Amino acid sequence: MKLMSLNSFFLMIVSFSATILFSTCTTTSTESGMMEKIEGVNMTRTELSIRLNEFGKYFAGKVEEAADEIIKKSDDRKIKINALEWKINVIPRAFESLVIIDPLAAGIDITALCVQMEEFFTTGYGKDLFGDYQYIVVEASQEILSEMEKIGEDFSDREYRLGIINKINEWAKANPITSLQFNRRSTFEIMAKTLGEQNYTLGESVGSIAEGIYDIRKQITTYTDFMPKSVKWQAQLTSYELLGDSTVEKSFGNFNRVVDATERITKVVEETPLLMENIQQSSFEEINRQISFTLSTLINERRILVDKIMDERMIVLNDIYQQRIETLERIDKLADKTINQSSLIATDLIDKIFLRLVILLAVVYIVGIVTLKLMRKKA
Repeated sequence: MKLMSLNSFFLMIVSFSATILFSTCTTTSTESGMMEKIEGVNMTRTELSIRLNEFGKYFAGKVEEAADEIIKKSDDRKIKINALEWKINVIPRAFESLVIIDPLAAGIDITALCVQMEEFFTTGYGKDLFGDYQYIVVEASQEILSEMEKIGEDFSDREYRLGIINKINEWAKANPITSLQFNRRSTFEIMAKTLGEQNYTLGESVGSIAEGIYDIRKQITTYTDFMPKSVKWQAQLTSYELLGDSTVEKSFGNFNRVVDATERITKVVEETPLLMENIQQSSFEEINRQISFTLSTLINERRILVDKIMDERMIVLNDIYQQRIETLERIDKLADKTINQSSLIATDLIDKIFLRLVILLAVVYIVGIVTLKLMRKKA
């Protein structure tokens, strides 16, 4: 039976760190692209990431507690080995799910693992691995699954996630865990069927680089805290396995695995600076391309806007000119009418003055004649 060695676990951590950093530069920013496909979401990307990070600690702690309880209570060496294998193998599998950069994808994958583990110990291949202490792993698995379901309830209403829940359960039944190695397939086929294919570009990730680096720091801290425990568990497992076996043969086998793992770690560490440099260069090139595209778009939009304004300006000027002509025509008509009216009034006034002058002259003439007659009579 092959078990995960300590150095293999170290290699997994280094590989995860590089994978996380690369993924951070190639995924969505503030909001997860997959979360946009789900209706009724009640969490942000950051909130879901924090909840999953805390769940990872709970998962590891619950498994460790249950396994230690079995080791403490049982006198059977095989059961003790099974308990050690369980926590040595399943906790890294949980971390593999939780390091998926899209938090919704990580939540789906870790949920599927919880369902698989609960079915494995309840009705599956692992239902008889712990004898009288089987109830401990069953209860622990059920409590872990229940805790994950609470996160799902806070994430969205059941009616919106019922389809995903059914697909996860179907997938878990079709892909059961068959041994304490907890080797399993990825649940990306569930995400593809449920959410559709997601296309991400490097340019879309510029805003999420800081958040991604923060996620990396949290995850690496979690792995670092877990490493001393893994060392202890591997030592315990080795001591149990050596009982009744050839110590020399076991030691050489472990030594060869250590050498192979160390060589792989060295290669990854040596290639990491170059990988970081390439990622940085690619990021800046993509940023420059996005800036150039944005500026070009703004220039085109400005040109279109100016042309539109000029067209509107010509329409307004033509309208003003037409209104000016109509106003002048109305003024001319009003002036002609006023002049005509003034002429009529003047003519009427002259006629009245002339008539009154004639009357006055007539009166003067009559008064003069009367006066002359009176003067003659007196003389």
